[in-house]
Amino acid sequence: QSDHKEIDLAMEATQQPPLASSESIGRNGESRRKPNLTQQQSSAAQAASSLALLLREDPFLTKLDMHLSAKGDETPFAYAASLLETSDSRSHQQCAEDALGEVGRKLALVESLAERVSRTSPEAVAAPLLRLHGHVIEEEDEEDGTEHSTSDSGTSTLVATRERCDRLKRQAEVLEGVATRVESSLGRGLSRMEKATSRLSCVLQLSATLKMTLRLQFEASKLEGFYLDDLRDLTRAAASVAVIEDLLSKPELSKGHKIDVVEAIRPQAEKTAAAVRKAAEALLAEHHASDSASSAGAVIKLGATLQVYFHLGELPQAAWTAINHALSAAGKATSEFLSPTTLSRLNDTATTEVKLAAGGSSKKLSDANAQRALKKKLTELRAEAANKWASEISESSMHAWNLHQVLCRKSDPVSRQLFVDVVSAASLPEKFEDVQTKEDDFSIFSVYWGYLCQKMGDRLKHVLEYENGKFAKDVSALYPTVRSASIKMLASLNDTMQAGLGAVSLEDATSTSSNGVLGGSAGLDDTFLKWSTMTESHQGLGHVPVSADTWTTSKTMAGDADRSTNFKTSGITMSMSAVFNSSEWMALQGSHASSSGLYRLQLAFLEASSQRLCAPLQYMFPDNVTVDEMGNAISHLPLLPSRHDVQKFDINIRQELSLADPREGGGDLSSVTMIAENVINMISQFCEQAKNGVSHVGEDGLFNASDDTPSEALLHDMKVSKIMSAMAKSLRTAPEKVFLEPYRPAVTSKLEDAANICEQALRPGLLEIEKFVKKNILGPLSRVLNRRIAEAIGRMHYGSYLHTDTSDPDAPSFVQKHISGLFDRLAVLHLSKLPPEYASVVASAVVTYALYTFVSNVALIRPLEEATKLHVTQDLADFELALEQFIVKSGSSEHLSEIGNGKPYAELRAMRNMLFWTGLEDTSRSATAIAKSLLREVWIKDVRPSTVFHFLFSFAPSLLSSPHHFKKVKAEEYAQSLQSLSGEIEEGEASAWMTTMACSDSYKQRESAHQETGEGDKRIASILMSLGPELLRRRRP
Repeated sequence: QSDHKEIDLAMEATQQPPLASSESIGRNGESRRKPNLTQQQSSAAQAASSLALLLREDPFLTKLDMHLSAKGDETPFAYAASLLETSDSRSHQQCAEDALGEVGRKLALVESLAERVSRTSPEAVAAPLLRLHGHVIEEEDEEDGTEHSTSDSGTSTLVATRERCDRLKRQAEVLEGVATRVESSLGRGLSRMEKATSRLSCVLQLSATLKMTLRLQFEASKLEGFYLDDLRDLTRAAASVAVIEDLLSKPELSKGHKIDVVEAIRPQAEKTAAAVRKAAEALLAEHHASDSASSAGAVIKLGATLQVYFHLGELPQAAWTAINHALSAAGKATSEFLSPTTLSRLNDTATTEVKLAAGGSSKKLSDANAQRALKKKLTELRAEAANKWASEISESSMHAWNLHQVLCRKSDPVSRQLFVDVVSAASLPEKFEDVQTKEDDFSIFSVYWGYLCQKMGDRLKHVLEYENGKFAKDVSALYPTVRSASIKMLASLNDTMQAGLGAVSLEDATSTSSNGVLGGSAGLDDTFLKWSTMTESHQGLGHVPVSADTWTTSKTMAGDADRSTNFKTSGITMSMSAVFNSSEWMALQGSHASSSGLYRLQLAFLEASSQRLCAPLQYMFPDNVTVDEMGNAISHLPLLPSRHDVQKFDINIRQELSLADPREGGGDLSSVTMIAENVINMISQFCEQAKNGVSHVGEDGLFNASDDTPSEALLHDMKVSKIMSAMAKSLRTAPEKVFLEPYRPAVTSKLEDAANICEQALRPGLLEIEKFVKKNILGPLSRVLNRRIAEAIGRMHYGSYLHTDTSDPDAPSFVQKHISGLFDRLAVLHLSKLPPEYASVVASAVVTYALYTFVSNVALIRPLEEATKLHVTQDLADFELALEQFIVKSGSSEHLSEIGNGKPYAELRAMRNMLFWTGLEDTSRSATAIAKSLLREVWIKDVRPSTVFHFLFSFAPSLLSSPHHFKKVKAEEYAQSLQSLSGEIEEGEASAWMTTMACSDSYKQRESAHQETGEGDKRIASILMSLGPELLRRRRP
């Protein structure tokens, strides 16, 4: 009956609607069709026969009603118990294996049934599940081919949703019940296990000595069949030796108890232990002598060797022995490279080869070409020696890095203890105590690298001080090639560090399978069920080798998760910025505090470079002193360097920068900034030396007052400016001549970057030269020219606009008479003798001052009649034309509107509009209203407040004194006080406002005493007092 019942259930299941979803029906509803009735009946019959076969195959399913969901909680366990209970005399282990085999066969049958049902009638599986979750299944009528839904699309109501929720709740309750039953069953099993364990511990405590003896005999018997030349047998022998030595050290088996069996085993065990240690030492020495230490086989062999030492309890000693061997090899390479013998040999070899190339004559070595050939040959030999040294250092470092990798990845398969934790827990050797600083992040490679850099610094100190610095010059010349070789070495080493160990398994050196020697736990990985035997720290690394029982390893025993991030694989070469930011480069470069690594070599190189650059300075700008017939010293203008002397500086700058060129100097492009700093220091010293070359005669001695010609002192200073201009040109052109011109047209992006970096690094030198020239030469010259121009402009107050001849329209204006010719003479006599870049600076300063001075003088003209306004307007146009010609003759490409941010020229243009302002024509307007209307004028923002104040004085009564009359100075002197000879105007504006207020207060007093004020507008004083504060407020930044 049960079989027939299950068959009926299977028949009902096969008659369910086909598999479909709301989304797939929407997309492919027209293309899919339901199979015919004959195919459905055939599929249902096949499914029913398969289910009946399963029920007949396993009678326990029917007997215990496993197919009924309403059965009690103990049904699955009763089924399992019935499988385990057997009447024959076989062991429980055999019964369990048979039961597991039976379960495996049942699972195969169920999988076969599921595969057949899903292949023949997929709708019988999926359709009920879709309906259970509320999806609407559309069906197609077989006769007319019309589609209709098994349930109305609008029937998905709250009641239906609630019913689905109730079904899900009942399913959750069933699952919770199952979990409760499993937990209770496990609890009962655990309690029974604890009782059995307590009884067993009592038995073990009584038989401890016997068991240790038996274990000792067992381990001793294992040692007889081991072949120590085989790495696998050596590892197993080491484990056995470790167990034997541990057992022999127990008090129960010590020599004092005199156990015959133990004493018989002891000699052979000690002999085998010595043989194992000797074989491990041989393997470690073989790894040190191997040229392919980075290969997968060598790394695996090293891991197995360290496993032997771990079993013997000597892992820290073995690790530090390997580090000492690597340090010994690196120290030997450094000593051979940085030795007086090597330096002498390089010089002798280069000299010999150059002699042979020159025909064997020693006289030809003094030739310039021979010296260049000798220098080039020395650079090649030094680069070759530096590359050899870097290769040996890299090989030793790779041994240390491989050891570090193995220690970080390798762990004991029994204790689950990382080797690096074992080494870090041991005491640090005394020689490395000063190196290791980070106690929380132990790295044996960092200890190795720090000690290596420390010894390298000591070696450099020794060779630099050898025989009172006899070889200091040759040692300093090694720095460019050593730096280049070191950077390449670190780039290669960092690439290896990033690559890690790849897919090499260190968990078991004897296994080539990534699943471990047992092949068990790694096989439990299932991506669909989301089962994984890897720890969280390993999941981010992709596919990595794991041991057979990795799933039993806790996170705390698997090692620090942060340490595993150091082994992300990367096949991309690290950029130079990453190399320079690495801790290895920082340690190798050294610092002033530690003086380790290449720091002393870098200092020696920079000192030698600075000496070469500054060597010609001692001959620059000497004092020019002669002695007359009476023996008295006569001082003359200082002597100036010749063009050849200046070219020496240009050649020296390019030669020093070429040391950073890999092809010319054998160095590295990254050292450009370092060498450029030396050049900047030389420029600073050159500027200090050039201060002695300036005449220092003062501003009064720069001009010949009779004809405006430059004095001898000024001509001397102009020559100094040409020398400084040549130095600035050398700095500007050096990057292109060194890094770009020799390689054109095959210029790479690295060379362009080096040229740009060099240009930026040399910019402070250009600013230093510009600052010196402006302060000592251009500044005094500009002030003298401004004073001369101010004197010429001030002549307009000597009646130039009082008597104007309107009958002759071709009569020259004031500017044409007194200003235009002056500007032409100054441009020819002074600016034309300066370098173009400095002439434009002087022209800008002169034009700025001339604009402000001319406008200030025009504003002080009083009275300002209509004819005077017309002539002033003509003079403004002529003055602008004269300034434009002055700028062109000076060699500057700037426009008048670009000088001084355009403010002086804007005030000149605004002056034309201000002259014809008509705000005072309405006599009925108040002073406040006039002041407000004046503030709304378009040109008011471009005019200085002092100019507006002085312009309004031209409309004032005679009782209101002009500012220069109030201060009892000439108009031109007062106008010159409004702006300094350097072009600064802020102090003059404040002084002009104070003078204006004083004039207004004086006018108020006079007005109260005199009834007649004379011609003029009485509102001017009130307008000035209302207008001034607002104009000054607008001018504040």
